[in-house]
Amino acid sequence: MTDAIVTYSEYFAELALNELQRSHPKIKPVKPLSPQHLYVSNPGSFGALTRPWKNKLPIYLHHLFPVQRQISLKGTLSDLYNLRDVANELSGQDIAVQVRIVDNYRYAPLSVSHVIQNNQDISSSSPERQVLSVLIAGNTAYMGISRASWNLSPFAGGAQFFDEPVPNRAGLKLLESLSTFDIRLNPGTTALDLGAAPGAWTELLRRRDVAVTAVSPDEMYDWLKVDSHVKVFRMTAEEYLERCQTCFDLLVNDMKLDAQDSAKLMVDYARHLKQGGIAIMTLKLRMRNTRRVMDHSFRILRKAYKIIYVRQLVNNRKEVTLFLRKHD
Repeated sequence: MTDAIVTYSEYFAELALNELQRSHPKIKPVKPLSPQHLYVSNPGSFGALTRPWKNKLPIYLHHLFPVQRQISLKGTLSDLYNLRDVANELSGQDIAVQVRIVDNYRYAPLSVSHVIQNNQDISSSSPERQVLSVLIAGNTAYMGISRASWNLSPFAGGAQFFDEPVPNRAGLKLLESLSTFDIRLNPGTTALDLGAAPGAWTELLRRRDVAVTAVSPDEMYDWLKVDSHVKVFRMTAEEYLERCQTCFDLLVNDMKLDAQDSAKLMVDYARHLKQGGIAIMTLKLRMRNTRRVMDHSFRILRKAYKIIYVRQLVNNRKEVTLFLRKHD
């Protein structure tokens, strides 16, 4: 029997649980620890629990780790001594420590990490490294050690750290997409950015030496307007479709458009994507009949694309991100 803690978006909690239960019909939800964390129990080993996602990530689950010890907390200095002692019992020295805290607690995650293991490399995210995971929820600390690659993500809670500056939150979605889907953009790639304003995705693509055609009825950042490798069209994506005469290597779409309408537009634009070209898009979901809306959107998209990945990214909100490739 394995106890574990699963992390997901609060907007997709029910779908995340369904995803777990499809792979593990005998899994038992024990108790929610927060809107994003669920304590579960499942027959078999932790490796067996994570095995269904060894080669392809799930859609909704962001992270999980085994619970091997539970420590009662008092909110005093004695907590730190107790956490350090238990950590020493569970693991050796060559580990990464990941601490997350739900609600309020006297000590910050970095303070707890420092006590458990001094001078550790907190930026390390090697999938093969041993990770000691600590989640503090209420008056209890849940602790377990596992290989980072077994946790769905080598990052605490699945939240990747990016030191590249972004102009707004939308930029984090593109960075996470490129990393999660392992997309490498070659210099000289051409891209069409639908719903580009104010320009976060366009700016990040330009940093990778991608020539961008940006389409939006709204204003773009001023510095992009003077970039000779950015063509800006102040119009809707539907209007631009009627005048577009170019084929692109990459199509990106973060438009605030209903999922099915956005999918139909992507199919219409497929003729302007080179053979074998790729696309990244977000599907905006209204959180009513979510699964039905997604399935309908996928059926529409499959008319023109192979769906490589669907992922509810940590930086998504009420949306999922898709990685697509145009049919040969």
